[in-house]
Amino acid sequence: MATPTPGGKHPAAQVVATPPVSTPFSASNHPSHPAFSPHGPRSVVPSPQQVKKSPANSNTLYGYPAGNHPTNSSFGQGYDSPSAQLALGGNPGLEGLGLEGMGNMGTPMAGVVGGALGSARADEDERRRKLGVVMDVLKTNHGRLSEAGIERLARRVGLDALWEDHMGSGASTRTLIIAGSALALEIDFANNVVKKVSLSFPESPEIVTRHTDKAGAILLRDLEFRPNESPLTKMLDRFAANLERLAQLDKLSVIPGLNCHEAIAGIYESLERLHLWEVGRLREGVEMVKSDGDEIERTAMCTKSGKPVMHTRDRLGLSLDYWQEKRRIGGKASEKTWSILVDCAPSPALGYLPIRVSENWISTNIQKADPPAEHLLLAPEHGPLLDWLEPENILLPSTDPPKPDAMEGVEQAATGQKYPEVMFVAKFDPPVIIPYSLAAQIHHSTNATMDVFQTTTFDGLMFPRGPDDKVDSESRVISREVEVPIFTKEGGKTTHTHLPKLWIVKIDYGRSLTELPFSHPRQLVEMLPALRQYAFLSTLLGKSFGADSKPVALESPKTNRKSKRAEFADFMAQTSLPEGGPLRYDVALYTQPALKLQVAFPFRGRDALVAFEIKLNGVVEVVGQNILHEKAGDENEGKQKALTEADLGKMLEITEDIGIWLEFVKRRLGGS
Repeated sequence: MATPTPGGKHPAAQVVATPPVSTPFSASNHPSHPAFSPHGPRSVVPSPQQVKKSPANSNTLYGYPAGNHPTNSSFGQGYDSPSAQLALGGNPGLEGLGLEGMGNMGTPMAGVVGGALGSARADEDERRRKLGVVMDVLKTNHGRLSEAGIERLARRVGLDALWEDHMGSGASTRTLIIAGSALALEIDFANNVVKKVSLSFPESPEIVTRHTDKAGAILLRDLEFRPNESPLTKMLDRFAANLERLAQLDKLSVIPGLNCHEAIAGIYESLERLHLWEVGRLREGVEMVKSDGDEIERTAMCTKSGKPVMHTRDRLGLSLDYWQEKRRIGGKASEKTWSILVDCAPSPALGYLPIRVSENWISTNIQKADPPAEHLLLAPEHGPLLDWLEPENILLPSTDPPKPDAMEGVEQAATGQKYPEVMFVAKFDPPVIIPYSLAAQIHHSTNATMDVFQTTTFDGLMFPRGPDDKVDSESRVISREVEVPIFTKEGGKTTHTHLPKLWIVKIDYGRSLTELPFSHPRQLVEMLPALRQYAFLSTLLGKSFGADSKPVALESPKTNRKSKRAEFADFMAQTSLPEGGPLRYDVALYTQPALKLQVAFPFRGRDALVAFEIKLNGVVEVVGQNILHEKAGDENEGKQKALTEADLGKMLEITEDIGIWLEFVKRRLGGS
């Protein structure tokens, strides 16, 4: 019996070989398919006889049916099995699988290639997107404390790292040297535990190197194990933040010519000179004769030009402290402090003045002597006219070829020099929420651009809305419940439930100050009084309506009703009950034209109203009230000093809490 040959009587029906059904998409089962093997094996190259055959007289092309020419296959156009049709994209029911376009480009081969390439491009874009997401996640994870982890972190931020082994010592000791263009950091390890950290700036002047011991101590604390930490739990987050700050300044420096560490240290020298001068003037004043040194320091920090500090609160760099909670009662060092971190950043092409390096931003006399009349108009209210200076610009060697037609004063390319592409940046810690009008003034004072299309509101930034909050474009009401600490008549400490309600009278646009470019420390000092206004306001409202409070529980009367026996048991269980139950009061907030608060509360059987205006530097002034009367003062004469409107404002400054202020007023004036 003759062996059958592939030619047979029906060559058209035997054109496509049937791939195995079990693995229709395997590349090994389609050696001749160009979509899975672009070049293909040599066995599928057509013979000269096949090439000479006219495509118009043939139903196949390279062994596959062409165009719309019919074949004897019962599985579509030129496919003799379902698996072949599925593998080669001939099934019209697979549009949802990303195989669109295969077989619809004139020839099936062109359709297969085009569809595969399109799918490959889409897959590549998706892989690139996912890889970017993974990289963003990895950037936030700085790893755990270890020798390899610190070395890896140093290289990630762009610094060089090398190891130096110490021979002859009993313990296994090594030193990791992290170096940049202007800094050197040495970390000594003993048995994989950090023992010593030394920071140095070899090319920097004395105004930089005098602070290295303090910086090294902070870095060492970042790498030491605390009582509740181990190598499995100790993360490098705090050390990474400080190292990244050092690396950023080092990367922007151009040695010789520009040292960013020296530039920041120069600003510290000028601000420290100003701070010491202001402290000396306060000591000489009559108001603070009986005050101690710490109180004078706080007063200068919170009412004058701030207090510059290098390397403080476990953070490297220059901080200009300008506000502190409980400043009136001698707040501890751990109290919340508002500060501005002075840093450097790459400068955009145009629009911002470049960085300058100097320690003489203000004269040694601090105050101007015999200023002209026009300068007196610019002097702050009840403040001296400071003698600020303008240091000279610095020029760096240009890396670009000289331009003979460069404009003088704009480009220095003709002389082969250029301005540094670096600027000063102020970072606010914590961010300060201010109205839009004040934000525009601050940005204008530093020549910084502001996004005018941002539509955040002042109340929305101060108290973010929840998903169930009703949105009203005119006003907003926030109801909270808070426990206020009070002292009983017997001297015991207890709490009183308050149910405050905040009414934002008019919705105002607002901004959150987080980062701002500047060119002169004078710009920072001039904005401090306004920043203190809203730092104090955030503290004041945060005590009654912030994280320490909770939403008012809305319960039905039935679930709240108790029997007489249960009420009597609750009464007997308490040693002292605040009179009248929970205290309800309303606070109205105005941001325009001036920052005001109106507090309405029950007092002596009637409604009392006290209006406060929060002025620059966080000074509180009573602009209206109906609780103080001359007769009341005469009745209390001889027992204790009668309260005045100034006392009410000062008491709010001291307590920094509307609830505690209300308890004081009701206790002092006998309100109920």
